[in-house]
Amino acid sequence: ERSFDERTATARATVGYTPAPNNSFSLGLYAGRRSKDRTADIFYYDNVKTYLPEDQLLNRTTYYNKNLRIRRGDFLIGSLDYVHSWDNQAKLSGSLLYEYTMLGGPTTNLNLSWPIQAGPSLQDTLQDQYNTNDNPLNGVRFQLDYSQPLGTGKLEAGYQYRYLDHTGEFIYEERTIGTSTFRLIPEFSSRVDLDRQIHSLYGLYSGKWRQLSYSAGARMEVMDRNLLLTNAFVDTTYQYDFVKVYPSANLLYDVTDRFRLKAAYSRRVERTTTFKMNPFPEREHSETLEQGDPTLRPEFIDLVEVGAIQDFENSSVFATAYFRNVQNLVNRVNTVYNDTILNRIYSNVGRARSFGLEAGLEMSPTSWWKLTAGGNVFRYAIWGTFDDRPVDTQSWQYSVNANTTVKLSTTWSVQGTLNYLSRQVTAQGIDSRFLSPNVTVQKTWLDGRLTATAQWLNIDLGLLPTNEQRITTERVGEFYTTTNYVYEADVVMLNLSYRLNQPAGRAKFIKSEFGEKEF
Repeated sequence: ERSFDERTATARATVGYTPAPNNSFSLGLYAGRRSKDRTADIFYYDNVKTYLPEDQLLNRTTYYNKNLRIRRGDFLIGSLDYVHSWDNQAKLSGSLLYEYTMLGGPTTNLNLSWPIQAGPSLQDTLQDQYNTNDNPLNGVRFQLDYSQPLGTGKLEAGYQYRYLDHTGEFIYEERTIGTSTFRLIPEFSSRVDLDRQIHSLYGLYSGKWRQLSYSAGARMEVMDRNLLLTNAFVDTTYQYDFVKVYPSANLLYDVTDRFRLKAAYSRRVERTTTFKMNPFPEREHSETLEQGDPTLRPEFIDLVEVGAIQDFENSSVFATAYFRNVQNLVNRVNTVYNDTILNRIYSNVGRARSFGLEAGLEMSPTSWWKLTAGGNVFRYAIWGTFDDRPVDTQSWQYSVNANTTVKLSTTWSVQGTLNYLSRQVTAQGIDSRFLSPNVTVQKTWLDGRLTATAQWLNIDLGLLPTNEQRITTERVGEFYTTTNYVYEADVVMLNLSYRLNQPAGRAKFIKSEFGEKEF
């Protein structure tokens, strides 16, 4: 069982300056801290080893395990933005962002003899391991965009540069039994240095001809990635680079004023995190060493969609058929480390394909009630290889999402949400269903300046399997493991806010480009 306590403290500042009607500058600064503590996982283990041919008991160890994983993030983000516009509606915009984030740990794993005689002590300790996770990153993003009317449509083009320097010191230590002295485990200790540069150019043209709205474009990306891994035994550099083109196209045809047909194609990339590329293990639990794959490649995703939208007086419905193809699919998989510990690895396991139908509706039966609901049914298949073993699995899966808002008065509102995901197949097993119902009540005073919000998150009441998921993996003849991850349920959050002034427009706060994903 696991539970998380996540805390966030932030400070933001945004300054804007308009020297001339057609020019504007803005400068932003964003600093803060995020921390996430997993309440110590507490397990009682009874490990039994038996020689099966003779049913002979070799040994038996009973122990108590306490595992605590702490993650923190201290971040500082600054940005400078510039916009210039011309009388012919052409516009040039540029932005420069710098981000520094210090990410850290640690993780502790403590195994004690059972039963504990008089509280935990050195005499009870069977194993005490500690590993740090200090990994600061520096990121830079520069972007230049240009747009102008052209013919009956609009032409957009731009350039973006992204640079990431992410280093990490991972020190793995173990206490010498019977003492308070820790010794370094060089096989598990390491230094990681990731250097990644991405140059991209894009062009997009969009317009409308009679009842047909259209857009088409492409983005070309050049990536260069170098990953240096250092430990007590060897220094190894892993290089990966590519030149890729990501085309996209969208069509929307108005058959009538209320009925439309649509079609779309896009190709995109999903990059991996540095954490998933560090091959040196972290003691995630007593029975698990977690590590990455230094040769991990990003996922390349192709998506084709065809659908229809029907509008009514106070509602609309839609249906979309789609096909999704994922190259270099990343999955969490296991191998055997020893007779009681598994290696948990993030690796490319091959290709995934899904085809299905998504449908939904949005309706406002009255001025005070709004309902949005949707469902997705699809066939999902994975095939490829991992650890020189074939991967071939598939199943039907579905998801349901619903959101309803009721305005009790001009100052009172109630909102309810429901998200449900059916069980999913993975490269080595099954992830169970996941359920999350929530309710939010909001009250405002003083023309909206004073707002009180009460949220009941992950409603459970001991009756529903809310916010928990069982993950099962298996390799026949080698291992079988299943863990039910139980996160916090029935969480109540209260918030009271007061706005000192009524801004003319919404402030545009800068967001993390690099550290948020790594955190």
